[in-house]
Amino acid sequence: MKKPFFIFLVASLLLTACGLKITVEVDKPPTATSTAVSLFTTTPTPTATPTPDDSSLKWVNSKAEFQVFILNPVQTCVAGNDFMSGQACYGEKCGDCACDWNDMDPPAPITGISPEHINDPEYAGFAHRVCFNITLTPEEVADIEGDMRVVAEKVKEWTEGTLQLELSFTEIPYAHTGFVAPDFVFGPFEVDDELLNAYVDVDTDFVYVVTGQRDHEQNLDLAGWCGGSYGEMSIHGAGYAYIQYSDNCNSVTIDGQSIYEPLIHEWYHNLDWALTNINQVPDAFEGKNPDWANWQHASWPACNQYSPGLKWFPSIDLCEWDPDWMDCNNTASAGRCDHAGEVDGQPSWYEHVLRVHYPRDIQFIGNYCRNGRQDISETGVDSGWPCP
Repeated sequence: MKKPFFIFLVASLLLTACGLKITVEVDKPPTATSTAVSLFTTTPTPTATPTPDDSSLKWVNSKAEFQVFILNPVQTCVAGNDFMSGQACYGEKCGDCACDWNDMDPPAPITGISPEHINDPEYAGFAHRVCFNITLTPEEVADIEGDMRVVAEKVKEWTEGTLQLELSFTEIPYAHTGFVAPDFVFGPFEVDDELLNAYVDVDTDFVYVVTGQRDHEQNLDLAGWCGGSYGEMSIHGAGYAYIQYSDNCNSVTIDGQSIYEPLIHEWYHNLDWALTNINQVPDAFEGKNPDWANWQHASWPACNQYSPGLKWFPSIDLCEWDPDWMDCNNTASAGRCDHAGEVDGQPSWYEHVLRVHYPRDIQFIGNYCRNGRQDISETGVDSGWPCP
């Protein structure tokens, strides 16, 4: 049973179809100049790593179950007179990929059709009936798993062992009937009851669904959407994100290695959401998201000027708003994070956020169906949709 949800903005609009590229979080489609994070430029200032003191005696070691589902291949079909998705464009108005949403015939959204039904009589009157086989190569699957293991390793290191991600990988072939042109996006509403219900329970903290973008046989890409995170719109209470693995999205240097940025970026959105909404960790800046059109100087601390007693977990999209980060520039946006990854021996933005801002004194819970409170969509304590 599907419920209403909220969409939160990520990298550019979140949850974000990133360049990286949705709270829900919706990341936006990739552009040639976009990065996984929307951030700024200043003269770099080294950021110190905290030195453990007596407070480390209060540190808590938490383990979070992180399930990564790789849908491969994804098979889906579309029937229509005019439609487009990425490079797949058909019809008089859309054949050049220059049509508007309302030019599609039948009008968008065009619901996907399962391959076994594409030749049913009800679709016989359409000029175009096209099926797609979206695949990831074995090498791409191995790269996804390898990048996620790097993420887990660095999370443990950067939090001094207080947060450990326990990864599992499941590869599933999927005939998808929820494809909506022009978007090719797998939100939780498209895979929960139908696909993942049997795999995910309240012990799970984080869920990724990863797909490719390309039909290699037809040499076509469907619409791009690098990544999106969905906040309370979850699978049995676990944080959910969709990742589209594609050459069109960014990579970032972590631990001297190039990794696919959406694979690390979207997890931070789910972590941020869970810290505030599930674990109720105090955050001095929560709810004060930057709004450049209405920004006022008193709304955020000036760079390198803030009370040491303040605690906050910054949005991974907004490094320029973090007053203790080297790229802080809260007077004008350059729309990028110059040090999102490691540059010239400097720590990455991803490392800084966990080393400096992750609270080490909490027993982290990433699933709101086991936090001992009635919240979100629940009708009782840890019960009511989507909790068992």
